[in-house]
Amino acid sequence: MKKSVFVITALLFVFICFAHEYILLAAKYRLNRGEELEMHLFVADGFNIELERPYQQAPTKSFELITTGKIINLTGTEQGALPIIRRTVDFEGGGLIHLERNYARISLATDKFMDYLKEDHIAGIADKVDKTKKEQKERYTRYIKSLVQSGTSYQDSIYRTVIGQDLEIILLQNPYQLKPGATLKARIIFNGKPLANKTLTARNRTGNKASIAVLATTNQNGECAFKLQREGEWFIHVTHMIECPDKADSDWESFWATYSFEISK
Repeated sequence: MKKSVFVITALLFVFICFAHEYILLAAKYRLNRGEELEMHLFVADGFNIELERPYQQAPTKSFELITTGKIINLTGTEQGALPIIRRTVDFEGGGLIHLERNYARISLATDKFMDYLKEDHIAGIADKVDKTKKEQKERYTRYIKSLVQSGTSYQDSIYRTVIGQDLEIILLQNPYQLKPGATLKARIIFNGKPLANKTLTARNRTGNKASIAVLATTNQNGECAFKLQREGEWFIHVTHMIECPDKADSDWESFWATYSFEISK
C-alpha cells in the first residue's frame, strides 16, 4: 500500500513539474462595486486544468492588483489561501492582477526536451542543444496576468499597464470593449525590448464547447493580433528561452507568461 501511494505521489510530482501554463482565472470577470472578486491560480495544459494552486509565499516574487490610481500589494495574502484572491471590489473600471514567481528548476531527457521545444513553439534553441547529453537542465520563471472589469467605465488604460516583467504580454486594446469576431492586438517585450518573431497562442473556452486555440507571430515591434472568434474565457500565453547565463545552475533559462480576460456578446 505504501509503495502504491509513493508511486502516485511521484507521478503527480512529475506532472506538476512538467505541466505547461500557470493561469489566473476569475470566477466572474465582469463585476460591480461591492461584489466579490474571486481569482483562482491553476496549473494547466491549455484549458486542461489539472491542479489548483493555493497562495504560496515563498515562490512569490510580486503579487498586485492595479486599478486607476491605486496599487494593492497582495503579497501579504495568507499562506495556503484558496482561492488565491477573495476580496470585495472597491474600484471602477479595469482591475489588473499580476503575479510573478521565483525560479523553479526541472530536468528533462534530451529527446523529451526537443519535443517540448516544438510543442511550445520555442525557436532558436534546438540547434544549440548538446544531443550527446542524456538530459537538459532548465530553470524557469512565471509571469501571470488577469484583467477584470468593474462597472461600465472604460476610460482607463489599465489593460495596457507595463509591469516591468522580464517577459510581458501587453494588451493594446481593452478586451471588455470588444465583441466576438473582433481582433485583439498585443505586444510582447523581453527585458524591456520588443520580442520579434515569437509565436503566441490564444486559447478560449465557452460553455460546454471544446476549447479552441489561435496562433499569432509577432512583427519587428513585438506586436501581433488574434481574431477572438467566440465569447467566453480567453488567455494568451507565450514561452521564451535563452541559454542559461549560469551554466553551473542550468543549461537553459525559460520565461513563461499568460494573460487572461473575458469576451462577451
